[in-house]
Amino acid sequence: MQVLRVAFLYFRGQKVMREAFDERRVSHMPRPSGGGIECRVEMTETIKNVSDWLKSPVGDIWKLPVSWVLRQRGGISREMAEELGVDRLLLLLLKNRGMETTEEMKRFLFGGLSDLLEPSLLPDMEKAAEIIRAALESGRAVRIIGDYDVDGITASFVLYQSFLMLYPENGKGISVRIPDRITDGYGLGQRLIEEAVADGVELLVTCDNGIAAMEPIRLAKEQGMTVVVTDHHEPHYEDADGEKRQLLPCADAVVDPKRYDSAYPAPEICGAVVAFKLCQLLWDIPNRDLAALTEQAGQNPKGRLVSELLQACGLATVCDVMPLIGENRIFTRIGLSLMERTNNPGLLQLILQKDLADKPLTAYHMGFLIGPCLNSSGRLESAMTGFSLLCEKDEEEAERIALQLVELNEERKRMTEQAVAMGICELEKREKASFVIVVYLPQCHESLAGIVAGKLRERYDRPAIVLTDANEPGMLKGSARSTGWYDISRGLHRAQDLLAGFGGHKLAAGMTLLKENLKAFEARLNEDPEIDPSMMKREILLDCNMPFSYISEQLIGQLSLLEPCGTGNRRPLFGRRDVNVCSPVRIMGKDRNVAKCILSDESGMRIDAICFQNAGRFAEDAENTGRLHILYRPQINEYLSQKTLQVVIEDWAVAGD
Repeated sequence: MQVLRVAFLYFRGQKVMREAFDERRVSHMPRPSGGGIECRVEMTETIKNVSDWLKSPVGDIWKLPVSWVLRQRGGISREMAEELGVDRLLLLLLKNRGMETTEEMKRFLFGGLSDLLEPSLLPDMEKAAEIIRAALESGRAVRIIGDYDVDGITASFVLYQSFLMLYPENGKGISVRIPDRITDGYGLGQRLIEEAVADGVELLVTCDNGIAAMEPIRLAKEQGMTVVVTDHHEPHYEDADGEKRQLLPCADAVVDPKRYDSAYPAPEICGAVVAFKLCQLLWDIPNRDLAALTEQAGQNPKGRLVSELLQACGLATVCDVMPLIGENRIFTRIGLSLMERTNNPGLLQLILQKDLADKPLTAYHMGFLIGPCLNSSGRLESAMTGFSLLCEKDEEEAERIALQLVELNEERKRMTEQAVAMGICELEKREKASFVIVVYLPQCHESLAGIVAGKLRERYDRPAIVLTDANEPGMLKGSARSTGWYDISRGLHRAQDLLAGFGGHKLAAGMTLLKENLKAFEARLNEDPEIDPSMMKREILLDCNMPFSYISEQLIGQLSLLEPCGTGNRRPLFGRRDVNVCSPVRIMGKDRNVAKCILSDESGMRIDAICFQNAGRFAEDAENTGRLHILYRPQINEYLSQKTLQVVIEDWAVAGD
């Protein structure tokens, strides 16, 4: 048996919960004696198959200290809660997420399309709209070049459908090309420029790529093409006298919220949103009119298209892991609402295939069920298949394409599981752990490198890069997924002399390099002087120590106002110390992976509890000690028309004597 220390950490000066909840007796989680709570983690000695690899605990050298961190802020008043019309607990949760004023909180909870930022704040946006409008009006050949992920597919859809709606008579002159991941590589490469020249293209418009395509855009300009870049990735830069100087491609317009000279106050938006805002300018639709147009989606073709574009933006925002705050939250919340009653045959078929019809859709459904099906086309076949699904008007053809994508995604999941197992095997043979994981997996399909990197990042709580063989002999191609505390884009800039190419942003990036540079590349990343070893820890943030007696149907309804939750807006998590196990633990489920029992706390309330992870260990700890410290989320369990309150156990520790 191995031991982890789980410590409850506090911020100085926080107020006790009874000040926030007046008549209710709610106290802090007291600091445990001895500085921590011992929590056992059983190590699996033998691994029989791939599934065991994925479920087994991490190797000793890769373990990070785990802390339960209570981040509870004060300054909560009854008056503020009454002004917002919410429970004071919800006010506490908003405070914990950095909001101070009722105006901020109102915008967060109830903000609508009229609260979106103005498109003209984006650099070169008006110039880009003028160039595109003139080209479409004159009937010039226009090509949209996107990317092969969900964001690139949806951004291409947004631009293409908008151009067609504006100038339907020029439909044959508007084309879309999404690069093939294997043969073309990422973004706007030389091959695509040569192809566009051969096809007589006069205007190139990129979406979700282009900011780093210096040479291809230079070539396009030399061939007489006009180029408009719309992107959301980090510009490349060079060091000039100790300062960063951005390097922009020589396009006629470069629209990117991350440009250093951008006045856009919320740069963390996805490529599809950048494309949508360009189309807003082209159509001359102010934010205040967007809601009215979506309400006319059933009768008005323009309203229907705006509705579909907003759904695409919400899907891309979640799948590209943008922070779900500010206007990203609005795009996602509105997009989910519109998707529940979508008129887009392709999206509707995906919803039907994933058994989500007539169900409230969540960010989880977007990010883990619908989005991966679109993504699978760009990973294993052609992303144009996913693009075609969004554009398809015939229901039978949409059903055929949706089925194809679902089957592709199932194959992708099988291949991913095998690649993750290979990555774990490779890493846990090492004698020394590293801050930035760099692993070479020659048998991994290159289209899966990003997914595998994300899985390794989750398992080891540190940045991960997965490299595999590229088509070109002697070259490696890879994807990076990073943590919130490490900017992988900056790390790649430090190692750019070892790379043949790279691009991305703080949390995700891609790169190519000579195989002979692999060891030097890994060393360069891990010798970064700005790496702080104290970063290497896993923190689980909880909002407050809430007694079971405070849980009610009404409260759970109010917690739903925080949806959609995800990156930048974590789901609420609560803690409770010294809860008693009041019933035998039942192990349930087809795979025997669910544990259920009854718990009670010092308030005296008994409540059903369910645990979906490490069910066997939970049952052993619960039955051996009878007393636990838990992290939980409250929910309503509905079965045979009967509703009961229950808590979902997210983590636990054995209570000390």
